[in-house]
Amino acid sequence: MNKNNEVIEGLVVLEYLNIGIMPFYPGQPGITTADRKTKRKFRKMWRKVATLYNSIEYYSLLEGKKYPSKSKMYKRKMIVHTYITTQVKKKYGLY
Repeated sequence: MNKNNEVIEGLVVLEYLNIGIMPFYPGQPGITTADRKTKRKFRKMWRKVATLYNSIEYYSLLEGKKYPSKSKMYKRKMIVHTYITTQVKKKYGLY
């Protein structure tokens, strides 16, 4: 079972790279370096995923705020990670 999870996480990282965004590691959220283009791709991706899950209002900014809080950013990364993991499992038939 543990080996299956490692395979899935490896495929998820490859999918992140195919999409063109920086991989997100839930166990180590501090590992990120991204340029402007990568950040833009991530924003487009999380909007798409949040729209699919009908939770765009929850993950959007509050009025008067210029930037999202760290907890909102973490939740955005987690929702994209969950979506990509689900897509990888469907694509390769891993459940």
